[in-house]
Amino acid sequence: MKLLNILLLLIFLLAISFGTLYLYQNLPGEEISLKIKNLGLNQNKNFELPLVNASGEIIQFFPNMRFNHNNLTYFINPECSQEKVNRMNQAFSIIAQETAIISFTQDSEENADILIGCSIDSYETEKNVFIAGEGGPTKIMNLSVYPLILRGKVMLYNESSCDYPITELHELFHVFGFDHINNSETIMYPYVGCNQKINPEMIEKIKELYSIPAEAEIYFEKINASKRGIYLDFDVMIRNEGLIDAKNITLDVYSENKKIDSFDVGSLESGEGTNFNVGNLKLTSRNAENIKMILTTETDEYNLENNLAELKVV
Repeated sequence: MKLLNILLLLIFLLAISFGTLYLYQNLPGEEISLKIKNLGLNQNKNFELPLVNASGEIIQFFPNMRFNHNNLTYFINPECSQEKVNRMNQAFSIIAQETAIISFTQDSEENADILIGCSIDSYETEKNVFIAGEGGPTKIMNLSVYPLILRGKVMLYNESSCDYPITELHELFHVFGFDHINNSETIMYPYVGCNQKINPEMIEKIKELYSIPAEAEIYFEKINASKRGIYLDFDVMIRNEGLIDAKNITLDVYSENKKIDSFDVGSLESGEGTNFNVGNLKLTSRNAENIKMILTTETDEYNLENNLAELKVV
């Protein structure tokens, strides 16, 4: 009987101990802020994007600005004379041949990347962003990786006296984001001369820029996180600064290198951001100090280093 009582007492004490340990591990405690490492767009110091503005002569409104595709579409307003249509098509053909990477296809006015008008009333209601002379990007998204040209326009008010499509090429290069060049022998000089030539370096820069595939670029823009005992609360801002949409983004959370949960963030369009918050996420233990968040997407990205954020107990 005495032995049985001792055994029951031991069982009771063990139950109390395990119960106390369980409560200690699982009940919320004092809120502790977490320090965030590897936050922001440019986390990999060895990762560098090619620069277009390598020359003092070649200047873009925003460095590295570009369309996110190489097969550009255009619409020529029916008001344009056949002579202007022919000269514009000649300009398209010249850039396509010179770059060997850009092509042009006719499309509807609604869907075209480039609108060509021939009167002062053409597309004047459209709010432009950068119109240098009579052509340029009219709609852009100032992304951090590659500023995205969404649409451009070319205005051909006057008939040209040059055999070569100087004016048409000049305005078309503006659409690609190139500003004027202070060299009267080049086609980007502010004033037309029939003997002006395309700056070869500008062609090389277009070839360089458009040889880079259009990809997504997701990263943690902001993270607020705190730990209460074994529970993690966090609020994150995730952004896509790439040229194309990031599809099916997943956020994985690790505690002491063990994945504890996975969340479907959805998809983010180019330039779009989203807030995502989670409360009472159970960690591996109350004493967990190493927490990681990793973003993945089925879309190719420019840089994967900034998909990882590390959280540490302060």
